[in-house]
Amino acid sequence: MENANLLRVSGRPSAYSGSGNTPQDRQHQRRQKLLALFDAVEHGNLEASKLALKTLLNFDHSLATDAHFVRLSKALEAGGTYLAQQLVREIKAKFINATPLHAVAPKTEQASHPYFTNGMHFVDTRA
Repeated sequence: MENANLLRVSGRPSAYSGSGNTPQDRQHQRRQKLLALFDAVEHGNLEASKLALKTLLNFDHSLATDAHFVRLSKALEAGGTYLAQQLVREIKAKFINATPLHAVAPKTEQASHPYFTNGMHFVDTRA
């Protein structure tokens, strides 16, 4: 038998270059690079941590001026895995506390309770 479907064609032109151009693709790539960095630092793998940080900073240049990432870079260069682990905990806390709450629709007569909006539950995740 002949294998006729050996090549798969994608409808997205950006799929051929290996880098997505949509904001969602970039956010996903950034998230994956952050998770790789956090994982390497938390496991105490110094070389993988350095490589993951370098990859992340090359991908997102704005992090090169972020105080937490500057300190993390210096800690990794000095070989301070414990300090790097502490800094990753701080960075994670910063990201968790910085997540915006979803916009809440104005109160109506039906939604008089402060924790309900239009029949939907509202949960404050900042705590």
